[in-house]
Amino acid sequence: MKGQKGTLLAPSFEIMNNLLSKFFSRKKSALRVFRFCAGMILRIITSLLIVVLSASSEASPQSQSKGKQNYPALIKDSPEARTKAEREWRRMLDSYGIPPTPPDLYPMTNTPRSLLGISGGIPLLTAKPEPGTEPFSRRGAVKNFLDRWRDLIGIDPSYISLISADVSGDTERLTYRQANYVYPVAGNFGEMVAVVRMDGRLMQLDDRFVPVVDLPLKPSTDRDTAAKKILGRTFSYTDIAGREQRIPIGAPNEVSVKRLVILPIEKGDSIEVRLAWEIIAGRSISWTVYIDAVNGEEIKVVQNFQT
Repeated sequence: MKGQKGTLLAPSFEIMNNLLSKFFSRKKSALRVFRFCAGMILRIITSLLIVVLSASSEASPQSQSKGKQNYPALIKDSPEARTKAEREWRRMLDSYGIPPTPPDLYPMTNTPRSLLGISGGIPLLTAKPEPGTEPFSRRGAVKNFLDRWRDLIGIDPSYISLISADVSGDTERLTYRQANYVYPVAGNFGEMVAVVRMDGRLMQLDDRFVPVVDLPLKPSTDRDTAAKKILGRTFSYTDIAGREQRIPIGAPNEVSVKRLVILPIEKGDSIEVRLAWEIIAGRSISWTVYIDAVNGEEIKVVQNFQT
């Protein structure tokens, strides 16, 4: 009986063993398939990452190139800006009871070039100041005027500073400089002159402030490279007898790199705004040379001394 049972169980064990073998074989196959699929997925993800990183690395020079293409920054005239300036001019005249007169505005910046057509000036003081306080009262009145008409002046008064006050006869000449750029504004822009009569009437206003534009904050051309561009140069001038004189710049001590500046230059129907090195070339007779701090070009030369 026991033999018969063993004989009967043997096929059962064999069948069970085959089933288990097939089961585990299938498990191993599934595991292999899983590992294969996981490997493929990882390869695909890695390939995608490489493509993305390659694209971004290629896009970076293109972005820099685009930035360079947008340099120098340009300030152009616009009908909207001029309309706004003219509207503020009319409001200003009306508030002081001054008869209408067309504004004399600079092109591109649309800031007042003069008070042409305003007879007798603009009364800034509403009351006579106490004796001894006249200068402070006049300057305070000008400050209030600039604050009130900041949209016409083209700048927030908190970003301008009074750099000189010169009295001549019955008037005081106040010169202001704008300070809303990272570096000083050089050249023919960045300043405003207000001429005030002793009785507090604004007689003249010459506003050469420029709007803020996007510029590089750091130079691509360093200080030493800019200085070397001046060495070996020859500058010329005309003496009092009308003869041309030539001054070569051969020694490093004849070149002094002063500072980085913002240099607006009017060209045609726009104002170019550049980041530049301001350099003094020469000794007793000298020139101020502006070298572009982004592309290394020579932008402008101004003689400082004329015999």
